[in-house]
Amino acid sequence: MEVRRGGVSCTPSSLKRRALLTLLLLHANRRFPICSLIGELWDDRPPRSAVATVQMYVSGLRRVLAPEHSRGGGDPRRHPLLLTSGNGYLLRVQPGELDLDRFRTLAARGRELRAAGHCTTAAESFHRALALWRGTPFEDLGPACLPAHYTVRLEEERLALVHDRIGADICSGWAREVVGELEELCARHPLREDFHEQLMLALAAAGRRAEALHAYTRARRAVVEDTGIEPGPGLRAAQQALLSGARPDNTRHDGCRPAGALHPAALGG
Repeated sequence: MEVRRGGVSCTPSSLKRRALLTLLLLHANRRFPICSLIGELWDDRPPRSAVATVQMYVSGLRRVLAPEHSRGGGDPRRHPLLLTSGNGYLLRVQPGELDLDRFRTLAARGRELRAAGHCTTAAESFHRALALWRGTPFEDLGPACLPAHYTVRLEEERLALVHDRIGADICSGWAREVVGELEELCARHPLREDFHEQLMLALAAAGRRAEALHAYTRARRAVVEDTGIEPGPGLRAAQQALLSGARPDNTRHDGCRPAGALHPAALGG
């Protein structure tokens, strides 16, 4: 997590203060009750001084976020960014100021383009969204600073967009380029059948049908050994398509129209 004011980093150094700011950013423009803040900052085991400690952290954040307000003797409850709201706090964030908002906006735009059949342009939007991602969410805060569900939710958002981006890349003619990435994703997430399915599709599109069938065998083994059930219909349909000599479907790309392909390396910015 990094905070920049006027192009200069002003990220709080205290882990708890950074954790508090992160929670307020995740609930930007909404009131966050102080009792909920305390519960999440101390995992429902707060110290007796928790209310006073949060108030001290908020005071410090206000000085960091708008030092001119503090220097001018402004009422802290009427801070231009971090407001006292009822029995809690509200952090004002403008559109485009938060990387997470930009990520979600680019992701939504890419999905709209894909739905309209403009797959190559959608891929550009997906690449730009993912370029905003830097490592595991909140890893700089340490394992005990935020409830795990925040990290899980954001990582699921990222993986869902990685899946969408790879589908758009394959549709745009970059099947060979994504095989290695998909091999790694399948190894890291052996129970995510959508990545196994995409690996089979990419290998088939690259003329590696036998390897695509072998990828199904590996995926089925992982699913059966871990869960005791057979793979889902999508993965089985991909196998049947390969056995019949057809290419597996690229989910959500039936209506895509071909466009001038751009190489993924050009989309990093």
